[in-house]
Amino acid sequence: MNLSMSEITIKITDLSRGGAGIAREESGRVVFVPYTAPGDEVKIKIHEEHKNYAQGQVVKIVKPSLDRVSPRCSVFGRCGGCQWQHIPYALQWKTKVCGVKHALERVKVEPPADWSEYPSAHPWNYRNRVQLRGLQNEIGFFAAQSHELIPTNSCPIARTEINESWSQTQSEGSKLPRPYKVEIEVLPSGKIQKFWNSPHGAAGFRQVNEEQNEKLRTWVSNQITPHRELLDLFGGSGNLSAPLAEKMQLIHCVDLSTPETPLPGTPQNLFFHRASVLSWLLKFQKSNTLKKQRSAILDPPRQGWGPQLSEMAHALETLGVTEIISVGCDPDHWAKDLSRLIHRGWRLEKSAVFDFFPQTPHVEAAAKLVRPL
Repeated sequence: MNLSMSEITIKITDLSRGGAGIAREESGRVVFVPYTAPGDEVKIKIHEEHKNYAQGQVVKIVKPSLDRVSPRCSVFGRCGGCQWQHIPYALQWKTKVCGVKHALERVKVEPPADWSEYPSAHPWNYRNRVQLRGLQNEIGFFAAQSHELIPTNSCPIARTEINESWSQTQSEGSKLPRPYKVEIEVLPSGKIQKFWNSPHGAAGFRQVNEEQNEKLRTWVSNQITPHRELLDLFGGSGNLSAPLAEKMQLIHCVDLSTPETPLPGTPQNLFFHRASVLSWLLKFQKSNTLKKQRSAILDPPRQGWGPQLSEMAHALETLGVTEIISVGCDPDHWAKDLSRLIHRGWRLEKSAVFDFFPQTPHVEAAAKLVRPL
């Protein structure tokens, strides 16, 4: 029987690492229901069906879970941002860690004994950058997968400085003749800068959670063998490699988004190369026939190393790279990359999990892999 758009009452028993609550029908089929919590009894509408699972949408919470907490945001569930404000932070973190381990298990990679976890000490007011949308006197965020404007007067995961500038930003935007976008960023000095109707990322890439970013940078620094040449691949503006300048002989930071000219204060031994990682590696490989011990950091986009992994790994091995720090923001792609490296003879030595995005299912993972020269 086709149950599409039909309503059923069901109990949520678990939380998926993708964010939705999990329930099972009497037939055993799994149903994923966003914005629910384990223990919720909910009336839902099935809106998408597959062979082994279905997607549901909450019509009514019949009986809320004892674990459910009140969201801090007045537009939670309508704004396209947070998915987990109704979930206690301890359960959020447990789900993320289990999700990373499950991603490794799916590709038959045993989590290493040296496993570190870095939950957020401050799961609210952590974002140093937000992108707001506005029209006349209304300002807020777009709804999920929509251009519908959801007006609001604050964001509980944004830094306090951003919330304090909200009303002024709204006043400035109300004078514009058409719908607008404004990106607001808190600089390390605490000052606010705004980019009106500019391309996405006009301020350049910078991790939105500075406290967690420092934990990641410290972890990476502790894994890198000093006095070597370091290749920071997909390195952006050198977020992970710049702090290592004093301990390394030379750093090459490679990315399509690296600065065209060195930023003020750039260490003299840090060189930026605006290029695709694979093309740069192949060129670098041709000009460096001397095989010596090097280290590499790879922090690729969400899709991981991708289909070029074999070529990139071969180039790294030829160049004498004996340790790799692999960072990923998608556990499945990250784990798949580790699996492929392990099959090439690399050994997974250490892993760590970092929560950069509390109130959402997103998680950051890092690993150290080693290989003899």
